[in-house]
This record gives sequence, C-alpha cells and structure tokens, in this order.
Amino acid sequence: MASQSQNNRYQQALSQFGDFVLDSDDLDAILNEACRLIAQGLDVDLAKVIEIDRESDTGLVRAGVGWRPGVVGRERVDLSEKSSEAFAIEISEPVITQDIASEDRFEFPQFLLDHGVAALVNVPIFLSGRIPYGLLQVDSRKPRAFGEPDIQFLKTYAMILGPAIDRLRTAAALKTSDKRLQLLDNARAYVMLISDADDTITGWLGGSEEILGWSSDEAIGQSAHMIFTDEDRAANVPTMELARAREQGAAADVRWHQRRDGSRVFLDGQTIAVRDSEGRLEGYLKIAQDVTERVQTEAALKESEERLRQFGEASQDILWMRDAHTLRWRYLTPAFEEIYGLARSEALEGDNFRNWIDLIVEEDRPRVLKAINRVLGGEHVTFDYRIRRPADGSFRWLRDTDFPITNADGAITLIGGVGHDLTELRETELRLQVLMEGIPQLVWRADAQGGWTWSSPQWTDYTGFSEADSIGDGWLEAFYPDDCEAVRKAWRDAPQSGKFEVEARICNAADKEYRWFQTRAAPVRNESGAIIEWLGTSTDIHEIRDLQSRQQVLVAELQHRTRNLMAVVMSTSEKTIRASSTLGEFRERFGRRLEALSRVQALLSRLAEDERVTFDELIAAELEALDGASDQVSLMGPKGVRLRSSTVQTLAMALHELATNAIKYGALGQPTAKLEVRWSLERIGVDGTPWLHIDWRETGVTMPTQSPAPKTGGHGRELIERALPYQLDAKTSFVLQPDGVHCTILLPVSTN
Repeated sequence: MASQSQNNRYQQALSQFGDFVLDSDDLDAILNEACRLIAQGLDVDLAKVIEIDRESDTGLVRAGVGWRPGVVGRERVDLSEKSSEAFAIEISEPVITQDIASEDRFEFPQFLLDHGVAALVNVPIFLSGRIPYGLLQVDSRKPRAFGEPDIQFLKTYAMILGPAIDRLRTAAALKTSDKRLQLLDNARAYVMLISDADDTITGWLGGSEEILGWSSDEAIGQSAHMIFTDEDRAANVPTMELARAREQGAAADVRWHQRRDGSRVFLDGQTIAVRDSEGRLEGYLKIAQDVTERVQTEAALKESEERLRQFGEASQDILWMRDAHTLRWRYLTPAFEEIYGLARSEALEGDNFRNWIDLIVEEDRPRVLKAINRVLGGEHVTFDYRIRRPADGSFRWLRDTDFPITNADGAITLIGGVGHDLTELRETELRLQVLMEGIPQLVWRADAQGGWTWSSPQWTDYTGFSEADSIGDGWLEAFYPDDCEAVRKAWRDAPQSGKFEVEARICNAADKEYRWFQTRAAPVRNESGAIIEWLGTSTDIHEIRDLQSRQQVLVAELQHRTRNLMAVVMSTSEKTIRASSTLGEFRERFGRRLEALSRVQALLSRLAEDERVTFDELIAAELEALDGASDQVSLMGPKGVRLRSSTVQTLAMALHELATNAIKYGALGQPTAKLEVRWSLERIGVDGTPWLHIDWRETGVTMPTQSPAPKTGGHGRELIERALPYQLDAKTSFVLQPDGVHCTILLPVSTN
C-alpha cells in the first residue's frame, strides 16, 4: 500500500498536469510535461512517451525527460516479438521489468542500456475505440519492484492522456472557463462523471449519456452509486472504491455496471480523488471506457478455449500451438505424453522446437523442416515422420497436419497442428507391402479414376517401368498397343460393374516379348460406398492360354476323329453284314475289324501333339495282333516313315483286311507260303511331295479252286480299290496271282 506522501505526490502530479493541459494546445509540450510530472511523482530520472509507427513497425520516442540530446524525436524502438513495448501493446496491460540484467523475455534498445536503465514499466496509451497510440514508459537506473500504487498511478495518467491526445489531434485547445472538463468532454467513447465529496453527481460528460442511458438532467443530483449493479451495491463496492481512491489517489473501476434500462455494460476505468492545493477532498472524477464487446469476445474466446482444452484432453491425437516467430510450443494436449513418452512440462522447457527436432529421426528432419516453412508461407500441410521416444528408444510414426493462424492484420502469429500416431497403420501397411512384394503377381494400386498410385517391385522387374514411370497412365506403355483400347474400356466399365478385369499382353523388359496377363482389380470403398481406390494384380496366363488353345485343337480333332470313327464303324458293319452268311460269321468278322480299329486308336492316343504314327509301327502291330507266323513274314523298308493322322485309320483297315485274308486263304494260313511286305519313300512331282510305296506280295500259296475262296469283291478289296483312292488320294492295285495276292498302295505321307 502506498504511503500518504506517495499518494500526495500522485495527486499533485495529476492536478498539475490538468492545469498544464488547460493552458497548452501543443501536444509535444503536453507529452513532455507528462513525462516530467510522472518522473517526479515516481522519483525516477527517466520517462518517455513512445508513439507507434505502423509503417515501420517501430515506436518513436515522441517525448521524454532525462535523456541525452538526440534521443527524443529521433530514437526508435523495434516492435518485434522480443520487444517489451510490443508485448505490452499486444496484451493491453502494463509490462514490468524489475531488473534488465535477469530479464530473459525481451531484448532492449541500446540507448536504454547506454543510459544505465536497470528497470522499467510500459503502460499502453489507447485512443477512442481502444486504438493503441503508444506507450508511457518509466525507466529507473537501479532495479526496482514497481508496486500496485505505481501501476495504478501510471494507468490513470495513460487513461487521461488518451482522450487528451484525441482532442489535441482534432482541434485546438478549448477556451472555456472549465477547459479541463471540456477537453475531456470530446472523448465520446468514455464515461466521464464528476461527483462531489458525497459522491453526488455534479457533471455528466463525454459519452456518459450515450453509454449509460441517463441524460445529464436525469443524472446530475443522483448518487454515482446508481451506475453500479445491484449485487455490487449490496456488497458495498461503491463505498469501498471511494475509500481506496481517497487513500491511494485513484482506484481501479473495472467491472460490470448498470445502464438506465437495466442492461449491463462493462467499464474499464479509474475513480480519482480530486483535492485542492491544500489536499482537501473536493470530489471524485470517474473516467471509464466501454469495453463490453471486448469482454464478451474474450469470454466467448475463453469458453471456446475451454471447450478446445476439454476436447484436447480427451483426444488421442496431439493438439498443439507454436509461436510463429520462435516456433516454440505454447500448448500441448495430454496425448503428447502417451505418444512421445515425455512429460509436457519437460517438452515445453527451453528451446523446445530444437528439442523436438532432435527427437525426429535424422533422415526425416529435412522433410519436416520443409513442411514447417510451407506453413509459415501460409499453406496447410500434412506430412509423416518418425520420432524416437527418449523413454524406451522405440520408434513411432506420426502424421502432422499443420496450419497457420493469423491476427487481425492477416499476419501469421501462431502455427496450429494435430498430430496423429499412425504407427500401427504403418506396421500394417508394411506387412501388407511385404506380402504384396512376396507374391508372384504384379501388384499395383490405382485411384478411383484408374490412375496408378503405386506399383510393386515385381512390376518393375518384369516391365522395366519404375514406380514413377507407372504413375497415372504411364503403366499403359507396358501393354501391347493393340490391347490398350480393351484395357481402357475395362476401366471405363469398372465403376459401374464394380470390378476391373481384362486379358492383355504385357512386354517383358528382359527379352522384349509380349506375354498374356490377366489383370484384375477390386474396389476399396469408403463408409458411404464410394470407390476411393483400386487394388489390382496382373497374373501371367501365357502358358494357360497356350494350353487352352491346344486343348481346343485337341477337342476339335477328337470330335473329328470320333465322327470319322463312327462313320467307319457304321460302314464296316453294313458291309460285313452283306458279306456274312450267318450271324456267327458276322460276329467273328465284325469283331476282328473293330479290334483293328481299336489298335489304330490306341496308337493315335499315345502320340504327343507333334508326333505321328509310322508305317513300320502300324504294319508290325497289325501282324502281331493276328498272330502272323514270324518265319513266314518278311518286312523290309525304312523305319520312321510318318503317316498323316487323317490316313492312319483307313490305311490300317486296309492292312487288316489284307492280313485277315492272308490268314484265312493266303500265305499266313499255309505253312509253306510266304508273305513279303516292302515299302519305300518316293518323292513325286515338282514340289517333291513324299509318297509311301507299299508292296504286299504273297507267294507259295495254293490257291483254292472251289469255295470257300476269297471274294474278289469283298470288303477288303473295296477298301483298297475304292476307299483308299477316294479318301487318301492313293493309287492302288489288287491282283489274285496263281501263287497268291499281290497288292500295291501308293499314298502321300507327312512332310514332318
């Protein structure tokens, strides 16, 4: 609490300043006199008024006392973030530095240090509408703990200076009998009332009527208590405020007040005890500004901040704010401790930005710093990075979304952000990536429109296209040009059908050959069912397609052979019936002929795709099946003469008929007879087409003179003389000589 002598000094300084203002319309003179009286009242050597220069973001020493020549009117104070002056303006409150030597919040101008300043107080001066004009600064050459009475005295001076400066900027000094009050009357943004020693209103000036609602006639003569709220009057607040003003010279009056209509208004002001030159109480002067809108805004902001705090404390994500100039954290939510394994109090200490950077994995730091610079440039940026927890050394993946926060002038003052722990998601993605990179298929991802966003190493190894080459539509370059339109169409149809599937050829970078792939993709949908991504694979089906093609050929061949075989069976059965006298004879003959057909089919079924039945195999199989005596048979000819598959069945039936007749009537049925089969390969014509020449000759056969005898017009002879030439384009002869049958067959054979 201030001593009585201090209070007297404060009141005398205020009174003298009021008298000086009455006699002067020179703003510089008024400001300099204010500095002199303030220095005298606070018993210091130095004081000054600093006027804000918005264009240069500096403050001009407009007036002062105790300074060396060249300071007042010339020296400027930098209003950067390290300035105590700028901080006082920002928070709209006095800022005290008790000892510059131990002050680490601010940096101080050199001229202050040159004058030996050790302590100082900055008090903002506001014009009408709470517009900052500058600062009232008091400087002490020794450390000093400025007390509450000192601060209230300075705030009162600053509140008087504001309206005075307003007035002097717009008009010359008023020349009425009550110049002091008329000067203040121009400040319409202020409640200004004068009351006598009993606090009865005697003057209702400035913006009192506009702000509080009572007219001058209604207010004068009433107790000044009427502007206080019911609860404050009940708590005797007006009386206690007057007592403090009498005791200390002035008392703060910062609270809700009551208007004429009962509504509330928040006033920020002072109640000043007015005394005559001998110290006798004359009355009170109340000066206050309507800051209702600011208080309501601050209350709403405080409520919003409280909701944000509650949200932040409940969130599993980290919410934080940084100073845009120092990049140091100002605020962190509790989730920080769970994710980083570090106490918030420890994280907020010292240069916490540098400490945070040190927690980030070294190779990720350039990406993080680049993202921060983009935010300082006004962008919203999302980026991923890793940290190493100091508690246990484990690594965590984080995703930060950072954004700039600007002040009323549009300057970025803060950086806000949300940090999400995506370690589990990253580990899941890593396992999925290992899985995708381990399967033989070519794996890829695409956006909703089909533009690729990622491709697996298998794709790069096979096609030679890197992930960067394949992004967007680049992957199409690996497909066979004639197949690209089919691929594009499949993509156009995919959103409607809900699937992507196409068979197309992809080039192998190693041998430049195109192979068939089945390319398929499934959609990934969000909660509303919209497609947000496609996951796809390309599977090599080249061999499968070859097998399918060969299978189709084989099926066609089987169907063809089956139809031919059935035709042969039907024809054989009809001819055997005509040549048979009894059912038993038919059964015997038809059975043997079916067995011959079966042997041929057995030979054909054992062949690979590019293999052929050879003539030596065919004749040997037929004779062995009929138990032809090996000492009576002579087979002579080259091995490996390949027969056309289409000729084997008919030729085999002809050989079967010859062998059957030889057993029944000819060389193989008589012990002394012989069968000689010769064959050779001849090339005939200008194109050198290979022809097989078969010579079947039976000798030593005693030909029967009466029945049973070979039917010269039987089934076998019909095959040789009619079917072979017609079906196989063969040339044949069949002669019954005196000592046995002589048959020749000449037919084209396979060239490979």
